[in-house]
Amino acid sequence: MVLFLLVSQAMAEAVYENDVQLEKDSLRLTIFETYNLTDASEFRASLDADNDSRVTELEISSFKESYLASRTPQFMEYVKVDEGNVTLYLDSISLDLYNATGNITQAPLYVNTTINYGLTPELGENGNHSLWVMGHPLIERMRIQLPTGTVLISNAGLDNVTTLKTDPVILEGKSGIRSFMAGNKSTFEYAANLEFRERKIYEHNYILPFLIGVELLLILFALYIRRKR
Repeated sequence: MVLFLLVSQAMAEAVYENDVQLEKDSLRLTIFETYNLTDASEFRASLDADNDSRVTELEISSFKESYLASRTPQFMEYVKVDEGNVTLYLDSISLDLYNATGNITQAPLYVNTTINYGLTPELGENGNHSLWVMGHPLIERMRIQLPTGTVLISNAGLDNVTTLKTDPVILEGKSGIRSFMAGNKSTFEYAANLEFRERKIYEHNYILPFLIGVELLLILFALYIRRKR
């Protein structure tokens, strides 16, 4: 993920989580990273620009500035809407490090990256839509929220999926492998791909109570008319 490229060796002691919130005119991707033990000390060492075995706020600020400047183009590769037919543009990016200052130790270190995208054009009410999110074997939790008023058609690339909510649809799972056809060949990738559509009027949660209420009113009205007669 965002800071995975910072360390050359595999990070068995790092934990990654993604939170994706899609709206009809925007998308927010939040990446949570937790570094423990050896990974934490190596991360702090990479922040220690003057090699004095102590990380300062100034060094963190310098790291954030240089990192965001060099990695910003890659942020455009993390998500796609409608197979790239909807253009995403960067609205804002924030990078926060917690428990990073002080001596270089193996204490837990936390990194949160929030990327806000704008969508053009906005998602229309007609037709099907799709959301593609880059995956990785180290992502232990991926939470995806679709726009309010939409229905999930299919989901691929999320393992151990749990539906947390149905409107808006919120899914949570572990980053897995998605298989799909590219021409005549079966292809595999670490990515989640969700297809969804606008909820029909009769599929909204308020429709059944509304119809029941109308029916009761009609019954009461019929009884009133009968009594008057």
